[in-house]
Amino acid sequence: MTSGRISTSAKARQLWQGRSSGEQSPLARQIGESISLDIQLYLEDLLGSAAHARMLGRLGILSSADLDQILPGLAQIKREIESGRMELQIELEDIHTHIETRLIEICGDLGKKLHTARSRNDQVAVDTHLYVRRACADQAALLLAVLRALMQRATENIDTIVAGYTHLQVAQPIRLAHHLLAHFWLLEKSMPRLQQANRQARILPLGSGAMAGVNYPTDRDFLAAFLGFDSIAPNSMAAVAGRDHITDYLYAAATIMQHASRICEEIILWNSVEFGFISLPDELTTGSSIMPQKKNPDLAELIRGKYGRVWSNLNNVLVTLKSLPLTYNRDLQEDRWPLLDSRRQLDLSLPALEAMIQSMQFHPERMRSTLASGYATATDLADALVQQKNLSFREAHHLVGALVALAHKEGKVLSELSPTERGTVSVHFVDEAFYTAAIDLYRSADRKISAGGTARTRIEEQLRLAESRLDFWESQEWYRPPFEWIEQTGAWDEPSRP
Repeated sequence: MTSGRISTSAKARQLWQGRSSGEQSPLARQIGESISLDIQLYLEDLLGSAAHARMLGRLGILSSADLDQILPGLAQIKREIESGRMELQIELEDIHTHIETRLIEICGDLGKKLHTARSRNDQVAVDTHLYVRRACADQAALLLAVLRALMQRATENIDTIVAGYTHLQVAQPIRLAHHLLAHFWLLEKSMPRLQQANRQARILPLGSGAMAGVNYPTDRDFLAAFLGFDSIAPNSMAAVAGRDHITDYLYAAATIMQHASRICEEIILWNSVEFGFISLPDELTTGSSIMPQKKNPDLAELIRGKYGRVWSNLNNVLVTLKSLPLTYNRDLQEDRWPLLDSRRQLDLSLPALEAMIQSMQFHPERMRSTLASGYATATDLADALVQQKNLSFREAHHLVGALVALAHKEGKVLSELSPTERGTVSVHFVDEAFYTAAIDLYRSADRKISAGGTARTRIEEQLRLAESRLDFWESQEWYRPPFEWIEQTGAWDEPSRP
């Protein structure tokens, strides 16, 4: 990849120089350059240029001999960028101009023909469309790895009981698998969001020119087929001005990070001394510079912190687009940083999240202790009074509440109260078989027999459904390695092939 070296050169000539002298103040150059960011779009720009060159060949604007120079020239530029040998020049502003300038150096005046029938406006649009497609495919793979990790740990812990919480207070016993699968289903909803972003990005903008179309009978259907797009943008102005593919991707990224941050919050809480539900391996934690006993869940904290950054990236682009008149305005250059940054944050966060899920060690005894001290089966006891002792739920609720108050006063959990102590609240609590069955943790979980509940049979149903969803997503055509379609078409070989 490029070293990112950026220099200034008095010899650099602006490609837009004409009506304007091309002379700019250092301040204008500094605020206007985007190459420090969009160098990351080099592959997309080169592929778009290769497709455009072949299309010009089909029109007779470029000959086979021309293509035999231009396509290898583009391949050479690709190698130079990836090896860090291309020096970036601030005067050349962006990735499009860097590539065209270098192509002219390689091919001479022939390189100047490549810009026929296109504008930097539709170039950057096709670059970001291709980039969003790559980001969606890559991050679908990362997200599926997280989902599989959650499903694996759920399968391993189907018979582990943990407290479910409301208001961060112990509520009811649930299977740990149920808790892990809750995160699975919340995260799985982002797969259709990535698919939607990919769908928006598969509408070809290239061929729209600056905004009104071009004065050539271009073959946009060829461009779409060659680059793997599903359709072409029906309106050149909308194609140049639209950024829905970016906002859809950023929304998907933000929701993924939102749910990731919630998982990380629980990792942080559960890893604390106060909870003690899990332990993280040393390699996924850090120590303290002053407190030698510390083992900090920094990865989870960093991911939790990155959510605000990724959400802000979405808000950034939405605000930039607000009230922006048609068609292209330089404001749109500000779409690059949020897009590239969100991609990077997810590329860092999702593998780290997967690693923590896979390697965390659960402590079931500590979980059971919390369940007991939190009187988690109180609702089950009230329901048992309704179902077996024919009490109204309101009366049952009152009696169980009084029993919990007694246990709390005596410093005991429900299972430690003697029949005599229980009898001071209600004669119904003296029945040992009735009472013991009502407050049993496993029976409590298995009573939640409604669809989607935490009963073992329902968890087994969830696991089967989760497996089918993963199989479905992995079978989708759009979910493929990035640019597989380009490798199949041979963009960099057989230059003279139509």
